[in-house]
Amino acid sequence: MSALFLVRMDVAHDLEARFNEVYDKEHVPNLAAVPGVRRAGRYRQPSPTEPRYLAAYELDSAAVLDSAAWKAAGEAGRWPGEIRPHTMNRHRAVYEWVGGAAALTGKTPYVFWVMMDIEPHREALFNELYDAEHLPLLSKLSGYVNAVRYRTATAGEPRYLCVYEVERADLPMSKAWNDTSDIGRWKPEVRPYTYNKKWIVSERIF
Repeated sequence: MSALFLVRMDVAHDLEARFNEVYDKEHVPNLAAVPGVRRAGRYRQPSPTEPRYLAAYELDSAAVLDSAAWKAAGEAGRWPGEIRPHTMNRHRAVYEWVGGAAALTGKTPYVFWVMMDIEPHREALFNELYDAEHLPLLSKLSGYVNAVRYRTATAGEPRYLCVYEVERADLPMSKAWNDTSDIGRWKPEVRPYTYNKKWIVSERIF
């Protein structure tokens, strides 16, 4: 089953330029070359309450993260000595595919990350309506391109993640999006049982 490794972090402000240079020119290319890594992308978001930078690695399976090649790539170049010690507020989570599209396209200028937990007695309905009703309704909006759903067992992170690939940064927080989200059974039968929610609109930078 395909997997997603999502890394979110901040970096010391006076090292931000070097952080981005090393991330783009060394660290991501090194990790993207590891067998089993399908694609890697980097994103930046403006919210003051969540880590500013996100990196998403699409994998054949979560086992890639335990491979010798992945571990060696992560320790290569300037990243471990010059950059990693100056990063902070790090969140690392491993996700398995659970619904939506089969894979991300990796092509849109913006990505909307929606994270949440769901009360256990509503989890089956949550998954059913997300795929059968909620995403099909949102997919009709202009600027919506794709959405993939994931689930994680990583401690401290919301259990579910939906990654929306969109053409416009304003779409996920628009009236049209909100009104569409209220249609059907989602609002009365699922939303009241969700919690620990995060909404992050990010811009693709790599």
